[in-house]
Amino acid sequence: MQYDLVFEGGAAKGMIFAGAVAELEAAGHSFGRLLGTSAGSITAAMLASGAGAQGLLAALSEKQGGRSVFEGFMATPERFTEEEIQRSALRGLLGELKVPGVGDALGARVDDAVVRALMSRPLFRSMFSFVELGGWYTSHRLVEWLTERLDHGQVNGRPVKMGKLTLGQMFGETGIDLSIVATNTTHASLMILNHRTAPDVPVVSAVQMSMSIPLLWQEVVWRREWGRYRGDDLTGACVIDGGVLSNFPLELFVSDEPQVTELMGDPKADDVLGLLIDEELPVPGLDLSAATKEPRGPDLGQRRTADRLKRLVATVIKARDKLVIDAFEHLVVRLPAKGIGATDFDLSDAQRAVLTAAGHAAMRAHLARRAAAPSRPSPTLSTTASKMASRLVHARR
Repeated sequence: MQYDLVFEGGAAKGMIFAGAVAELEAAGHSFGRLLGTSAGSITAAMLASGAGAQGLLAALSEKQGGRSVFEGFMATPERFTEEEIQRSALRGLLGELKVPGVGDALGARVDDAVVRALMSRPLFRSMFSFVELGGWYTSHRLVEWLTERLDHGQVNGRPVKMGKLTLGQMFGETGIDLSIVATNTTHASLMILNHRTAPDVPVVSAVQMSMSIPLLWQEVVWRREWGRYRGDDLTGACVIDGGVLSNFPLELFVSDEPQVTELMGDPKADDVLGLLIDEELPVPGLDLSAATKEPRGPDLGQRRTADRLKRLVATVIKARDKLVIDAFEHLVVRLPAKGIGATDFDLSDAQRAVLTAAGHAAMRAHLARRAAAPSRPSPTLSTTASKMASRLVHARR
């Protein structure tokens, strides 16, 4: 069978997707449309590039300097543009402070010296980024890594560099219908980024937007060269994590409402599978006792802050996504992830292997249940999906 796949956001827990997708492939199934939110957008983009389950596992297992490459995604900003500094609240405050006997020209030079001194400290740069750019960390390392991974793309066994392709160009190369969810905070609306709605947006930039957990990573500002979104010029708009409005928009693939299929494309697959990272289900055989040690990479205080911010966002969206999960439970593959934090990127190789195996087992069990009791089309479910999906995509500027 062919399934349209929906990948929930899960940050460090995304490793479990590799096991689930591998089991789906081993059972002889394939995928049609792909939809990813937040960390799930990485999985969706990798599969669209032709990586397959093994390529996905290799990418999610990658290390640099003995540490998970994902740890490096929480990078302290190294520098800011002159425009960002000059328009900042700090620079404005310093400009308002007048020292008797010091002229404006000299005062400006002193202010610049103060800013340069403060910018030499990593903690201050993070604080400046948090206040001025909406996030404690920069996501430039994510962009660099994903660009390199997509450059190893394949189409029918033919290598194709996809790291710098736009959504429209990738669809032209692969024919795979990839959609990525993001949130436009400037216009308070959900965004579905794909070759229909935003063909000129680079794939890596779409993933960067969807991954930008608010307050954790810097907001992404829509660039003029990315063209229009559904006919609207969004130049200068701030875009963040798609999970803010929906971390698991399964209904977008179930609905046959015209205004939804206009965004998502016509359903051609046999059915839909939603891969949900379930934080209430324990991972069989996973020993997290070693994970209590002080983590490497970003210091312990920053990691705790990151987890708090992620939990805050998760709490906001959980109630809304629960309605979707309850309505389409038979389409949901629950992948166990209890005890794993959003920023636990330093799992050991053994822990990663256990998590991957759990993905295999969860998908195997779900497919067995489907085979034993095949689902039938339901007008009621279709109506429910259309109502939910219409509400989700309705808000536009």
